[in-house]
Amino acid sequence: MTTDTTWDERYEAVLAELLPRLAEDGPLPADRALRTAGLDSMATVELLVRLEEAYQVAIPDEELGPEAFETVGSLWAVVAAQLDAAARP
Repeated sequence: MTTDTTWDERYEAVLAELLPRLAEDGPLPADRALRTAGLDSMATVELLVRLEEAYQVAIPDEELGPEAFETVGSLWAVVAAQLDAAARP
């Protein structure tokens, strides 16, 4: 899995739409906990669907353990890994 924590505005926009409390203190840090920002089971499903649509990727179930949804950075790592995989021939 990639450790790149440099995401784009699209990622932040999807997160901010579903979790408006996420970035209320300024720039979005990679270690910001998603649960404390309001991520619950229903929001998790909606977030996953929106990210897959936004990035035109399908994230495999085996990549979607609880650790994937711990922080902004851990979730981005899952998305970025799929983008990396899609970019390979």
